[in-house]
Amino acid sequence: MIIHKNINYAAGLFAVLFFFLFAANGYCKDAKEKDLRFLSDEAFAVIEKNKKGEKIRHCPHHDSEGKLDNEQVIYMLGVFDKETWIDIKNKEEAKKHLEKHYDKFKSEIIKKELKEPLNINDAKLTELVMLPNIGPVVAVKIVEYRKAHMLFKDIDEIKKVEGIGQGTFNGIRHYIRAGNP
Repeated sequence: MIIHKNINYAAGLFAVLFFFLFAANGYCKDAKEKDLRFLSDEAFAVIEKNKKGEKIRHCPHHDSEGKLDNEQVIYMLGVFDKETWIDIKNKEEAKKHLEKHYDKFKSEIIKKELKEPLNINDAKLTELVMLPNIGPVVAVKIVEYRKAHMLFKDIDEIKKVEGIGQGTFNGIRHYIRAGNP
């Protein structure tokens, strides 16, 4: 009986610790969750407070020095629907905030042309969104697919990524290659 209570206590303590370390600080591409705790509040799109008055910081997109991280902006837009919100108005505000940064970034990259086909086996999110009809959600899915299934053997394999049908593939096929990273 005492062992059972100790296990429940340990499980409860772990749940609180998990929430503090992970749930209260959003997602961050390629960052350890504990690193998010050390970002300033200005690095996040929105900060909510739960019923206990604890901060829940959503959508980190600035680095520790306050510089905008376009990779992270794209990643946050790509996984935006995985975030949990207390108030739907904050969700809308965060989305607008991130989209404002993304639109500025997108307007800058539209002026640039791809000089050569993009290697889909090592392209960053900021490069993938340069492709026609590839936005943040599909760009994140490409990276996640690549991590789960190793390298693309040829460009046709990209059609296995959710969100890339024949029409999208036809639009990007001349802009991509599947080489060794």
